[in-house]
Amino acid sequence: MAVAGSTILKLGGRTINFEGSLPAIVMAYISSPMILAGFVVYALAGVLWVYCLSVFDLSYVTFVSSVQYIFLLLVAILVFHEQISMLKWAGSFAIMIGVICWLKG
Repeated sequence: MAVAGSTILKLGGRTINFEGSLPAIVMAYISSPMILAGFVVYALAGVLWVYCLSVFDLSYVTFVSSVQYIFLLLVAILVFHEQISMLKWAGSFAIMIGVICWLKG
């Protein structure tokens, strides 16, 4: 859900004009359906996070949530057409290997 929230907020942020007064920018934020939807998704993610923390071990939940890095890379490529360097892929791969080692250990 954090990946979905980030994606929706980025899409909404593209529609905001950051040139102007601070009150105008704030009004653009609170009147943007995409920005509001992104915050709602993040709020739901927060509720789900608290639930997971109450049911599972902290170490397990925290490390499993690292999978979002891979999902964020995929969204960056598929939705936003970003270029991901080999070094970033290597770092993500290293994180995933670490998560697998942690969960197996």
